[in-house]
Amino acid sequence: MRARTAVSLAALAALSLTAPALAAGVATAAPATPAAPATAAADVTAPAGFTGMVPTRVLDTRDYNQVPATRTARPLQAGEYFSTPLATGCHSHPPQECYSVVPADVTAVVVNVTATNPTADGFLSIGSVPGQPGTRPATSSINFKAGQTVSNLVTVAVGPVSRTSPWITVYNNWGTTDVVLDVVGYYRPGATDKYGPLNPVRIADSRTDGTGRLGGDAVRTYQVRRPELGTADATSVILNVTATDGTWDSYLTAYPSGSPRPASGSNVNFPVGRTVANQVVVPVGADGKIDIYNHAGWAHVIVDVVGSYGQSGQGLFSALRTPVRIRDTREAGGKLLPLSTTDLQAVPTDGSVPNAMGVEANLTVTDAGESGYLTVFRGQGQGTRPDTSTVNFEPGQTVANSATTAVTGRGTYSVYNHSGPVHLIADLTGYFVTG
Repeated sequence: MRARTAVSLAALAALSLTAPALAAGVATAAPATPAAPATAAADVTAPAGFTGMVPTRVLDTRDYNQVPATRTARPLQAGEYFSTPLATGCHSHPPQECYSVVPADVTAVVVNVTATNPTADGFLSIGSVPGQPGTRPATSSINFKAGQTVSNLVTVAVGPVSRTSPWITVYNNWGTTDVVLDVVGYYRPGATDKYGPLNPVRIADSRTDGTGRLGGDAVRTYQVRRPELGTADATSVILNVTATDGTWDSYLTAYPSGSPRPASGSNVNFPVGRTVANQVVVPVGADGKIDIYNHAGWAHVIVDVVGSYGQSGQGLFSALRTPVRIRDTREAGGKLLPLSTTDLQAVPTDGSVPNAMGVEANLTVTDAGESGYLTVFRGQGQGTRPDTSTVNFEPGQTVANSATTAVTGRGTYSVYNHSGPVHLIADLTGYFVTG
């Protein structure tokens, strides 16, 4: 029986995102791409500090009012590179300009990307500039099945400023799909908040902590500024938020405590009965807390803290202008073994990225034979493996999630597979360096 959708007429009118019930089958992964050994530095942006934002919508291809460059509502076509300003609107009369939501000198942005209404299995890749027609990027940002709504957090270098706004580009590899972009933060030279790496820690699990499922149209508050976590002065936190055992198709939205819930913007889109995780970057309220809103039905919510930004942080971020693939087990090496830990070399070994303390990565799991999860952490020999999860998946699924992680002195991070054999695809989008 098709799952009942939790979309009210009011929500439809507002074009809020929900996750439609999935057809049988799962998303396919991008074709295997030879990995580039992390032996030399790629082209990167200047090291920059971070500024967090509440989710701010800059694109929704379903609504002409939210397609700032063209004011034309249409899905992206197969093989299309679609460039869009990081703005809420543009006008063409002199002076030609767009109403940018970020400063003109940003080097990279953090964007929650949602694909919805796709007509075929496929993937999106987010980049700074469009590629040549007939080509496709070497990396992917989000994978989806026909008819699915799915989100992933992406950190991407921005393209050149045009009409007073930086732009980014979305590539769709197959079929047609609508795309929604919500900006949640940006990197800018001179910004004073820096990355603080943490050993990931679980701060909430409604299945076991007595709080129970979060109801529909309800909000739960979480204390995230905590000295024992190393987040005493955090202005923003990096979380991995997981929804599971939902009774309706729904979505979660995270935002600072004490602030109004954003009029648009979703962080985790999930169908009934499934387990879906997404990385979330959210500013911290004045009281040191954040709120998480559930749109409909009842769902368990799990919150892991994986990093923070603040005055005491030490990491400045340099984004790769062209993300690189550092591991694809389909191309070489074979699947990750059950209950095993694998080290990935993320930082070049030639010393061309000195003082690296962390990385931004995009991890994709495919061809799993059973349900499970991956855990990303600093590395073996760097403390106990955390009791957290990064990517959750079910048999046959292709699932991607962003991972922000500290690295060892050798420039590696570790991935633990709590499942049967699975293929892993690891893309690198940038480095955190001490500064």
